[in-house]
Amino acid sequence: MADFEEPLLGCLADFCICLVAFCVPCGACCMQAQAVDRATQGNEGVFMPLLCVCCLGCIGAAINRGKIRESFSISGSFVNDCLIWSCCGPCAATQEYREVRTRTNK
Repeated sequence: MADFEEPLLGCLADFCICLVAFCVPCGACCMQAQAVDRATQGNEGVFMPLLCVCCLGCIGAAINRGKIRESFSISGSFVNDCLIWSCCGPCAATQEYREVRTRTNK
């Protein structure tokens, strides 16, 4: 299993995505939902991942992050995903969005 190619605190490498994640209400949640949809090749859609994170908070976000990790065989754990989303959700959403974009554009 591999690690994320995009760094967790590398959100400033793409300022526009970073701005959306930090400044737009629900920006991080919407970015994660789009990343899950793209990682699962449209099988998830954006509604269920968005509903998951909106209703369950960092637990729902960790579930979504797990789907992204599973799609690309990225190492990690549910507990680690919860901690990451609890500490800095916008950074996690930016990392996930950029990771999925990078891996699907290859």
